[in-house]
Amino acid sequence: MAAARDGARRGTDCRRRPPHRRRAFAALALAAATAAASGCAFGGGYYRYSDPAARPAGGTPLPVGLLLDLSGANGSAGADARDGFQLYVRQHGGRLGGRPAQLTISNEGPTPAATATTMQDLLAHGVQAVVGPIDYAGYESAAPLADAAHVPLVGVVARPDVTDISYVWNVAFLSTEPGAALAPFIYNHVKSPVYAIGGNYPGDWEQVRGFTDAYYALGGRLANPENLPTFTPAASFGPANATTDFAPYLQAIKASGAKAVYCAFTGDEAVRFVQQYARSVVKNIPLYAVGLVTDGPLLQQEGAAATNITSVLDYSPDVDTAANRAFVSAWAAGHDGREPSVYSLTGYDAAALLDQAVAQAGPKADAASINAAIGALGRIDSPRGAWQLASSTHAPIQKWYLRRVQVDGTALANVEIEELATLPD
Repeated sequence: MAAARDGARRGTDCRRRPPHRRRAFAALALAAATAAASGCAFGGGYYRYSDPAARPAGGTPLPVGLLLDLSGANGSAGADARDGFQLYVRQHGGRLGGRPAQLTISNEGPTPAATATTMQDLLAHGVQAVVGPIDYAGYESAAPLADAAHVPLVGVVARPDVTDISYVWNVAFLSTEPGAALAPFIYNHVKSPVYAIGGNYPGDWEQVRGFTDAYYALGGRLANPENLPTFTPAASFGPANATTDFAPYLQAIKASGAKAVYCAFTGDEAVRFVQQYARSVVKNIPLYAVGLVTDGPLLQQEGAAATNITSVLDYSPDVDTAANRAFVSAWAAGHDGREPSVYSLTGYDAAALLDQAVAQAGPKADAASINAAIGALGRIDSPRGAWQLASSTHAPIQKWYLRRVQVDGTALANVEIEELATLPD
């Protein structure tokens, strides 16, 4: 990991994929889709597992709960995390750590209280690990229940601050890390006042705070009034609900004299901000974003309006490794050629984490033993690159990538242009 960190910190070795990347990806997707059609179907709700090692079908089942948003505002993220997890299980003969995986997939519900109720139901049915949830506030309601039950909770989205993380793990990142990774790049390349703006939502607050704290520490100053970030909806512009008209905020950015903008938004609000920004009076001011703003299905909705947005994330489908090429190809085979989102990746890595931990814990290990084994894991090889869990946060130590939305072949994509840093360092 040390060598990987040193290389990531340098951040000067831009690695652009060749112009023929999209054609190569399409060929891989076609080959994988052909294989799927011949009997390895994935993504349609029915899964036929085959074990390459031809091991006996017996063994103590491993009950795992997937607690994900499958029908609400974060439904696309939840579906991708589910499918990523199941892709890994399918590739490993329906097993995790050598034990037959027994998956219970539950919709987390529209409120933190509903998430807590569903979490309690999974625990009552004896699951030995839970993966999820997607919603930030729902995560806060589920984590204490996992700790109390001594059942590991493996998060697949940006993790909020929680009091007790004894049984709380995360394969995504801490909410403040994307902004912290991007701040030095913006400070060194823009050298001008930057306007920071985000949604009035806990996850977006943290993603903005990660940027502003790091930017202030470098000596940067915001273009916002009083050197403080703006959150929407602001009291002076509209009621306290999701913003639909960003015109007042965009006019404020113009009046501030900002030379660049950093933003963090979620879901439909991200789509509206990107589309309105592209046709506004500030459309020529460079826009930087947390990678979730332009990731996966959101980029498809944003369309050409997202072109040239520069973002930061811990994954890009462009990562040029054999493991990632295989993952992208396998994912595309079950999703009509679509590239994986970061949620596809974290679902996949959640399964990999449990696979390694269960194998170490033994064939009849209980939830507490599996939790202890997670804490003892070292390096985890992943399509995003190698990472490992930090003992202080139970979240990954990993590389962060600078990406830019560009036409790649015939479609828009988040093209990796540079490795930024490894966090936490």
